[in-house]
Amino acid sequence: MARPVSIRDEDILDAAREVFLAHGVRATSAMVAERARVSEGIIFRRFKTKEGLFRAALDVDLIAPPEVAGLKERIGVGSVVENLQDAGVALVGILRVMIPLSMLALSNPSTQHEPSDAGNTPHPQDPYFEPLATYLQGEMALGRLRAVDPEVFTYAFLGGLKDYVVGQIFRTPTAPFKQPTAPVFVRTLLDLLMHGAQRSTQPVSRR
Repeated sequence: MARPVSIRDEDILDAAREVFLAHGVRATSAMVAERARVSEGIIFRRFKTKEGLFRAALDVDLIAPPEVAGLKERIGVGSVVENLQDAGVALVGILRVMIPLSMLALSNPSTQHEPSDAGNTPHPQDPYFEPLATYLQGEMALGRLRAVDPEVFTYAFLGGLKDYVVGQIFRTPTAPFKQPTAPVFVRTLLDLLMHGAQRSTQPVSRR
């Protein structure tokens, strides 16, 4: 049964994103209409063309999850590792949606935007980069983390999370290594970033 014509544009776009993620550029407006439970006529009255619908569906605002956006308030509170663990797992969930949509956008020239003035371009990792880097800098200032470059740490952390998600997207059944769950991966990544992989040369105290 079709929905009433009072359906919100965002409901149609949510349906379109689900269809585009499942079928890529082979997705049709008929598939979107079926998923949204509306007629194709309603879709074309709202978005005019399939390309217009595609562009609107992929023009998703990047919104940091609360586990990331609220990191500034967590400076000096609780465990640093646990705070970053919660943020990392939340980011994996966001990236599982954003990365495929971004790949679809890049594969379709109709969704490309003109490059903006470099002086007005936000950080390429916004809105995830700034809260993470600010949190790390605050914890370093309190002495709860060793003083390193917080931006390099943030690049490494976000880069690891993105590679993990991309690995899930392109993973084949015959891949030689079993991919860990998101919490296990994030915990291991943080352990490497916080402590490194090199064995300590200091003698271990037996007391």
